[in-house]
Amino acid sequence: MNKWQIGIVFCGGCNPRIDRGQIAAKVRAILLVMGYEVWYNSLDVDFVIYMSGCTVNCALKYNHNHCPSVVVAAATLDGVAVGTTELATDIVTKVRNYFEQLEKTLSK
Repeated sequence: MNKWQIGIVFCGGCNPRIDRGQIAAKVRAILLVMGYEVWYNSLDVDFVIYMSGCTVNCALKYNHNHCPSVVVAAATLDGVAVGTTELATDIVTKVRNYFEQLEKTLSK
């Protein structure tokens, strides 16, 4: 398995509806155990998690690049409402699924 790098990019936090720091810490801890490298506020990575506290979604609005990503905007993940208690595990699942598919493609 490659040592994939994940970036968690935050909005400014002016109107948070979720605890971005707590969710990001859970996501980071799980991904580290799974063997990923995780960086905060870095776009020089293989995959980005845009973490916005509200639906204005400033993390993506002001930091968009063209690498694979998931978007958290309040209690939504890629535009779908998610319970805040499931948000961290749902983010990890999306990241893991992306890289599993990529690994399959690269091994062909």
